[in-house]
Amino acid sequence: MFGYDLGIDLGTSSIVIAVPDKGVVINEPCYVAYDKETEKILYAGRRAYYLQGREPKGVAVEQPIKDGAISNYSLTQQMVKYFVDRVLKKSIFRPRVVASVPALATDVEKRTLISVIISSGARSVCLVEEPLCAAFGAGIDPIHPSGVFVIDVGGGTTDMAVVSQGSMSQTETVKIAGNDFDNAIIRFMKEKYNVLIGVRMAEEIKKAIGCAIPREEEIKMVAKGRSVESGTPLVVEVSSNEICHCLTPLLNELCAAAQVMFERTTPQLVADITSGEVLLTGGSAELYGLDKLFAEALGLEVRIVPQPNLCAAKGAVVALSKMHILDNYGYRFRNKDDVRIR
Repeated sequence: MFGYDLGIDLGTSSIVIAVPDKGVVINEPCYVAYDKETEKILYAGRRAYYLQGREPKGVAVEQPIKDGAISNYSLTQQMVKYFVDRVLKKSIFRPRVVASVPALATDVEKRTLISVIISSGARSVCLVEEPLCAAFGAGIDPIHPSGVFVIDVGGGTTDMAVVSQGSMSQTETVKIAGNDFDNAIIRFMKEKYNVLIGVRMAEEIKKAIGCAIPREEEIKMVAKGRSVESGTPLVVEVSSNEICHCLTPLLNELCAAAQVMFERTTPQLVADITSGEVLLTGGSAELYGLDKLFAEALGLEVRIVPQPNLCAAKGAVVALSKMHILDNYGYRFRNKDDVRIR
């Protein structure tokens, strides 16, 4: 085989690229730093992420993907090309790409994503729904007829699906995920402590002490920000139970959406799921106690898969090798003649 085929998970928070027989080769934050006048990117990925809130004059940092959809075509195309070129190096061969997409993405969003990836150097692109990719990446055999319930909690959206024999029986996309958790923490800190904190500080709080259920032993951490009243630096101590309380309304919405999924699922598939377990994937799946919260809401065993943030990209690679199965459900590679390239 000449060149590479690629599996890409282009999410709100991160971009993950995997290659058959090599595994994950790119796992970077989905951020770009660009010149405001020319809109040419200067940095992409981790370096742009750490520049956020520290931008020099004339430079802006942005997430070009919002809620799982492309919000800035030019910046996304430049970012994807930058990372694809890092993988391909100087190869003259254009790869086939399987990319994950939110389960309920519109036709316009799908065409835009295909256009971006082809403009970035791909020969052809096949889009596969994120929960289906996550199921494949978690080790679910596409040929297996039993039903599996997958909950993929990402940065911009939470995708839920009942997967059976390489296709989705039921699916739901909820626009509540990791970024919303960060924003809820920012609002809480402002309302409770009169301190303004940045997105990165909120993310640190979420990862260090954030939880979906109260911890047995409450833990605390120091948060640094700016006083709302005086504008001077302010340091406050925040506890895990406070963060749990501020995240509860959002988490309750996710649990309610998962319960509604069961109401639409056929009795036979529900029987399959009840005899097995629910798979929890996505970058935000590692929030402390999230598996226990879903287990309590659904009355089922819930398992967080290993490396949940890499599942969708690994599943995209599995889909590359199972296209003869996915083709039966209408999945196919599209080239530049199938979409209008900007």
